[in-house]
Amino acid sequence: MRFNTIKYMEWAKLFQVLNPVTFDLSNSAMAPPEPEDIGVTIEDAYWAGANHYGHPELKELIAKRWQVKAEQVIPAGGSSLANFLFAASILETGDHAAIETPYYEPLGKILEALEAKVTEVPRRREDQFQPDVDAARKAFEKGAKLLILTDLYNPCAVHLDRARLKAIGEAAAKHGATVLVDEVYLDAMWEERPPIAATLGPQFVSTNSLTKVYGMGNLRAGWGIGRKELVDRAYRVYDYLSVLNSMPTDRVAIRAHKNLDKLTARAKKRRAENFPLIKAFVESRKDLDWLEPRWGFIAWVHIKSKARSPELQDLMRKKYDAQVSPGHFFGHPDHIRLGCGLAQEKLAEGLKRLGLALDELK
Repeated sequence: MRFNTIKYMEWAKLFQVLNPVTFDLSNSAMAPPEPEDIGVTIEDAYWAGANHYGHPELKELIAKRWQVKAEQVIPAGGSSLANFLFAASILETGDHAAIETPYYEPLGKILEALEAKVTEVPRRREDQFQPDVDAARKAFEKGAKLLILTDLYNPCAVHLDRARLKAIGEAAAKHGATVLVDEVYLDAMWEERPPIAATLGPQFVSTNSLTKVYGMGNLRAGWGIGRKELVDRAYRVYDYLSVLNSMPTDRVAIRAHKNLDKLTARAKKRRAENFPLIKAFVESRKDLDWLEPRWGFIAWVHIKSKARSPELQDLMRKKYDAQVSPGHFFGHPDHIRLGCGLAQEKLAEGLKRLGLALDELK
């Protein structure tokens, strides 16, 4: 294994957390709730208890909501860890894997760390950012044991077409491969959310967390769902890492899962209030265009001028006390990713400052 720097994650820690700006358009998650919103008590900090193969109550809550069996669930320290646990359970050094492109850098770095041979499955704008089914089939024919996709698609929040996903799943099953779908944004489809990928067949696994839609990223409360034998292997991989979850984390996560409808309503309201501001901003400018997302908290915006994301980001931080997610982390410096989970007044002012910075770089 080799663990090179995940440049996006390093940037996020340094500039979103340790050196923050006042008007942060880069955050892709809902703002966090207060502990009292979900009934957290001091007793939840108690660390003793049995959660060595996942807290039983937490697993049951996850299984019930996403309509699977508890034995198919592995709670983990965020969806990022769940993704790693599944990938490490499937791949050995030198194995062939595939990933959508453009891709969220931390997902690609998992395959790099596991020293896999990687094939890219394009998601092109002219195809509404849907995955290329033929490219996925060819990857499996070449021996790919794992394909990583996201739904909603990160960076542009497009929902993964179910007919395409099923076609990709059929190809994976034919070659004994697995399709991992990171669904950390999927709950932002609200009432329109389809059943998760892991319910479509044993060749699929799903990962998710309380981070994006529910605003509880620092809790590090994620989970993976898949066929039992793969989940059992993932627990064995976990033994090489943190061994098990933090019990206080699991207790607070249980509180959150019992209040997901409340947290969902909160997030849905924020999105409905804020996303029209991003839409109005993008569509008012001749130097920007996009494929407007119907759901989620992120927008993938194309810069048509000579401005590029590294220079734009530097100017915004130095002069305007604001920032966006630079597109070069996704391999596209002519794009930026905007988030709408922050307070509305800060979003409005942040967009104003983004416009000033873009005007300077025309």
